[in-house]
Amino acid sequence: MYETGRAPLEDVRELLARKRGLAQKELPVLKVSANVDTLQPWHDTELKAGDRWDKEIRAELERMDIFLCLVSFQFLASDYIQNVELPRAKARHENNEIEVVPVVLYRLDLEHYCEFLHRLKPLPEWDKSWRDFEKDGDWNDALYPIGNGIKQAIEKARLRSLTPE
Repeated sequence: MYETGRAPLEDVRELLARKRGLAQKELPVLKVSANVDTLQPWHDTELKAGDRWDKEIRAELERMDIFLCLVSFQFLASDYIQNVELPRAKARHENNEIEVVPVVLYRLDLEHYCEFLHRLKPLPEWDKSWRDFEKDGDWNDALYPIGNGIKQAIEKARLRSLTPE
């Protein structure tokens, strides 16, 4: 039934780039928003001592259906993200193979720093970062719009997996 030989969203994967604490905050949102038993979040902090990290990350970049990036100045300053992860995610996104979802952690000028991500609808909201929610009272308030945005990305990926090539 499926051209790819796999069930819809059998492999929902994402890269939560170098933000272990925030990645842990996102996991419940992913589980609740997705409502998919086959959801398999992945982030680079799952690499173990001795793992060939470059090979593992590149393999995940090819397997993922959703590239969920936690955008910060550290994310944008990473040579590896700029030279490996973002170019591959951009290429796959432009080929309609994956969804790319930027979660903006701190107020920054994406138009200036990353034109590709600037063209995409950010989470939690336009012109409001996760940190802005924290300043306004509670970072948990950002989880609802982030969860809804992730749910939309999952649905788009699901529909894409059902569409014959």
